Amino acid sequence: MLSFNKFRSCCVAGALLWFVTLPLSARDINVRGTVTNVEDEPLYRVSIYNATTNKLIGTTNEDGKYLVKIDAEGELLFSSLGYEEKRVAVRGELTVDVELAPSAVALEEVVVSAKRITDNVVPEPTDIEVKGNYFHIKTRVKIPKELFSTDARMIIQPGIYNVTRGQMIFLEPLVFDGKEYAITQERMYDYDTRQDPLSRYVQIKSTSSRRDDLVGYNDSTYVENPKDDFRCDMMVAMENYNRVLYRDTFVIARGVVNPLRFLEYEIPGSAVKNERFFPQPEMQLRDTRGDVNLTFRVNQSRLNLDDGDNREELQRLVSRLHEVENDPNSRLKSFSIAGTASPDGNYEKNLQLAERRMESAMELVLKEVSESTRRQIEIGTEASVEPWSQVVALLRADGKNQEADAIQAIIDKYPDNPNRQWRNVVSLPFYRPMITGEYLPRLRRVSYELLFSQYRYLTDDEIKSLYQTRSSELNRNEFWRLYNLAATPAERKAICQRALEVYPKFLVAATDLAAILIDEGKPDAELLVPYLDQPEVPDETRLNQVVAWMSVGKYAKADSLAAELPDSGSYHKAKIYAAAMNGRYDEVIQEISAESPFNEVLMLLAIKANDQAWAKAKLLGNSARENYIKAVAANRVDEVVLALSYLETAFKKDPSLRDVASVDGDVLDLLQQNEDEEE
Repeated sequence: MLSFNKFRSCCVAGALLWFVTLPLSARDINVRGTVTNVEDEPLYRVSIYNATTNKLIGTTNEDGKYLVKIDAEGELLFSSLGYEEKRVAVRGELTVDVELAPSAVALEEVVVSAKRITDNVVPEPTDIEVKGNYFHIKTRVKIPKELFSTDARMIIQPGIYNVTRGQMIFLEPLVFDGKEYAITQERMYDYDTRQDPLSRYVQIKSTSSRRDDLVGYNDSTYVENPKDDFRCDMMVAMENYNRVLYRDTFVIARGVVNPLRFLEYEIPGSAVKNERFFPQPEMQLRDTRGDVNLTFRVNQSRLNLDDGDNREELQRLVSRLHEVENDPNSRLKSFSIAGTASPDGNYEKNLQLAERRMESAMELVLKEVSESTRRQIEIGTEASVEPWSQVVALLRADGKNQEADAIQAIIDKYPDNPNRQWRNVVSLPFYRPMITGEYLPRLRRVSYELLFSQYRYLTDDEIKSLYQTRSSELNRNEFWRLYNLAATPAERKAICQRALEVYPKFLVAATDLAAILIDEGKPDAELLVPYLDQPEVPDETRLNQVVAWMSVGKYAKADSLAAELPDSGSYHKAKIYAAAMNGRYDEVIQEISAESPFNEVLMLLAIKANDQAWAKAKLLGNSARENYIKAVAANRVDEVVLALSYLETAFKKDPSLRDVASVDGDVLDLLQQNEDEEE
């Protein structure tokens, strides 16, 4: 026999207007609206009653919308499993939107007792069995003969309630019709019962009215977050054509039975190895400078190629010009030339000499480039006479400070008169033996500077510098080169993240970032999803996504994607563990059991080989998890005292396991006993 608390809240799944149509008064109006929760999400299958007559007059659709007909001065009652009932006066309004708050009332679980119940429906307690992302519910509902009449309909609506997130997932309803009710339904729908939206769920009572009915129920549903806390609620309602005769709601299962929550495996993140997917090198347009220095003899404007490095310098300049001209990826932008004369002699004549030297050198160089290039480039010229202060700087650089001080004194005496400075400097005793032969020749020169734009590959140093200043200008290959130069996982992670900010479709960067996150123990289940539909995807991308999906409990998706992986190494390991977590136990039990005794016990528990699991569990070690699994195995074979002992040991070694036990259907009864004993 069973005892339970009645709870007024209920949801008649899928029921529409199926009562006998009565003549409507002139005040009846069509009322529309939307029913949402406190987070403004639409609620499906909310039952809507005429609060005055207690008749069901409609339900909400998947968008939370409804349409009912009711007296303009009537009152609506909204009721849904897991939510507080709400009454709303119509007051002639054609639109009534409603928000339902989560139920604050705790439902009592079904408890077995010895007394026969004749005035209530009695569902059997059960477990929520987990296979991958699918929750399976199998139970029976006893309907006492004293309660059910032949002209009634019983609607049984189970739902999986996510306690963690406050969300209800409705399973398929079961509709149990009395014989007279079924006949009336046929007549009402002109013998086309397909018009009844609940017709595909209907069972018609075939037993004698003198016997109780035991109605079996079996259904499953996909659950997105199987690691959350769940319970299974069951709403039962019985109605005839005039009113609701009976309503009640029960908790028939708490927690989920899923021993594989402890399955031990390690699949490291995998970086892309196939070079076909590596980004190809790309040239970047960059400005490059080059310079050449030529020297001249005293008072000479014509270049002597035999002096110093003139020949080599000029040849280097000409070669560079030809290289730029002949490179399809380069363009000469500007060519500037600066002619200088030494400060000895008359300043004006020296300046003229510098200009002649510049013109001579310009003529020499420009004849080496094509007419087209000459027309395209910007040519700049500058003639100057080096000041005596430059001689002072050279002397000091050579450690000849006494001589430098003597010239500096003359400069200070005649600061704005270069000619007076020259006349006084030539009278210094060290002028001819030192200045004329060693220092002045260094000041007589023509310098060239080339500026050209060129598409070229950046150097590693240029890439590093650009990453620090203008990383958005790096191309994919340059990010990839920088990534491979990085010394630490943290640097590589930051580079991948920045690369994806610049190039959101950068597959290799995303795959390698996913691998880094997996190795950090922080898989990102969404990172690689946008890339999975591309025509070609590296196996490493799929592998990392399989691991990430498994980490957040999306086992069905992980198993489906794992089927596309090669059958070797880490790929094979991912395939077998994804299969196991998705409930395909028989296919992989041998391989997984061979990996460790602990995993073997878990797989035996998963296939409900409880006696074998208990025999193997007794041989496990003494860690917190091993004691916990010993408790599960012992409880499965009714070794309750031992199970409690193992569970207490597990909690002492690892208190966090108490949180696991609070959502584990295998040990919830033990947890309650443990807490009762502690009290």
